[in-house]
Amino acid sequence: MSMASAEALRIVSLSGAVRERIMRAIARGDLKPGARLNEAQMAQALRVSRGPVREAARELEGQGFLVSRPNQGFYVAAFDSRAIRDIYEAKDWLESAFLADLARSLPLAARATILAEIDALDISDRLAFTETLFAFRARVLALLGNRFLADLMMVLYRKFYIVSVVVDSGDDARRVARITGVQRRFWSAMARDDLAAAAAVLRDDTAYWLAELPPALSRSPVP
Repeated sequence: MSMASAEALRIVSLSGAVRERIMRAIARGDLKPGARLNEAQMAQALRVSRGPVREAARELEGQGFLVSRPNQGFYVAAFDSRAIRDIYEAKDWLESAFLADLARSLPLAARATILAEIDALDISDRLAFTETLFAFRARVLALLGNRFLADLMMVLYRKFYIVSVVVDSGDDARRVARITGVQRRFWSAMARDDLAAAAAVLRDDTAYWLAELPPALSRSPVP
């Protein structure tokens, strides 16, 4: 391996650790929505050069957690009430098609298997839970019959992932209990082929977050 290749590999490895640190800083609220990422300060705190910090920031920008501004650097993504309403309006539309596809494509035994997987979600902290929930949802989408719908749902779930990390919705334990409870009720209904009950769970979930998230945004004002 050439020296240049070895250096590139080292930066990639370091950038993964930096990415984890930035994500945890966002999840803890140390970096609030709209806050600027101080690359020099982050590099100094982690005792690395600015290269891995910049690489991690670019990756997080590509994933939607950070946004870049010309000649200003990277900032934590921010959401306003209108953006939240738009996301959850789309949730209602997409989940109607999602439910229909599951009913058509997924046998009852497979639905019961997914229900059992909910217990494997990592609830040790906010970031770990959000990441394992996203992975769980991705596994479900791989089972959909309509691949275009699966792609659209992945966009929605990625947006949920970003909002869950960036927006502080208060008590993390209550949030985790709420989300896992919704997943259990939904998949329990699907496992017994009660599509009306499953649809009601999704509608109630949308209404809950539309009431919950806008006040959370006011608790995390954009700097």
